[in-house]
Amino acid sequence: MNRVLEIEKGRATVVEKPMPKAAAGFVVVKQHIAPNCIEHRIYKSGFYEFHEGKCHAGHEGVGEVHSVGPGITRWQPGDRVAIFQGWACGDCYVCDNGLSATHCINLKLPKDIEAFNNSESGGNGFCEYRLVPENMLARIPDELSYKYASAANCLIGCTYSPVRDHHVTNEHVCLVGGVGFVGLATLVNLKYRGAKVIVLGRDKMRMDAAMQRFGADYWVNPDDADWLQQVRHMTPRGRGVDFAFECSGYPYYQQRCLDATRHYGHLVLLGYAADEGPELKWDLNTESGLCWGHKHVSAHFDVNINHRDDILRTLCDPWIQEQVDKLVTHTFPMSSAADAFELLINRAANSNFIGKVHFLPGQ
Repeated sequence: MNRVLEIEKGRATVVEKPMPKAAAGFVVVKQHIAPNCIEHRIYKSGFYEFHEGKCHAGHEGVGEVHSVGPGITRWQPGDRVAIFQGWACGDCYVCDNGLSATHCINLKLPKDIEAFNNSESGGNGFCEYRLVPENMLARIPDELSYKYASAANCLIGCTYSPVRDHHVTNEHVCLVGGVGFVGLATLVNLKYRGAKVIVLGRDKMRMDAAMQRFGADYWVNPDDADWLQQVRHMTPRGRGVDFAFECSGYPYYQQRCLDATRHYGHLVLLGYAADEGPELKWDLNTESGLCWGHKHVSAHFDVNINHRDDILRTLCDPWIQEQVDKLVTHTFPMSSAADAFELLINRAANSNFIGKVHFLPGQ
């Protein structure tokens, strides 16, 4: 039987489901680590995104191949693999060019994976045995542990490609707005490439962590009346930042990150606020906000397909591993997921910094 985490509002329980079977093009992976992304919002509010259900939460994972479908020769039982989210078609413009699978034009989701294989469990991330399309796997280097390999997804990985694609170097001043675990991972990727980094945030505990633990150069509170003047004062000739990386998904930070970007600069939207309501609608004046400053806006949610091997090699770097050790602050048995979700929901009341949480599916 397969251990699967069911999540509802106020409840998270491990249940037993039938083992998934690998059809042609699919692999079953025994997961060793299943990181939590933002699934604690389901436990808090009961809100599901369109692709989720009670047994369809979670999208990150690392483990070893358990079984392979007919005709698969690339993977063998025992291979150590990182699982990337979704099910990319392999044929569209995005896939042909090795771009992010999350942005595949014909992207399929966990429910599609299970429906295709007539399986009751296995397509989601929070399970012991996970059903995975073979093109969503990457081989973990022998010298890389599962803990560090897991950062190739929604941690170092999901912010690696946008930083790399924009060719950030030590000549650039960058702003990170909305400093949760994705914002801190963005900070790590920027410092890895030598950039000067300003963090924009209101949570003093997180801002202290960004400065003292992860090497941010400056902290600006976006509620300060002169916050924009503070940011500009930290850039050459007061021009504004070269790149702003918005990591919350909320219009409050999106607008401030855009305002802080210099003329001909670039705003990169990395934030993902999975919630409903008018507060998520950004009332952007494109003429004054974009046109007059000739500003560029792009968005990204995932590591590029052609960067998968590179990010796994990067995670072998001892400095990067030190940062991952600081970012991943808690590990729970999957059977104690409710305790983990309570911790994440109430982290503001905790005196200690709380970052990324890992689940152990076999426990």
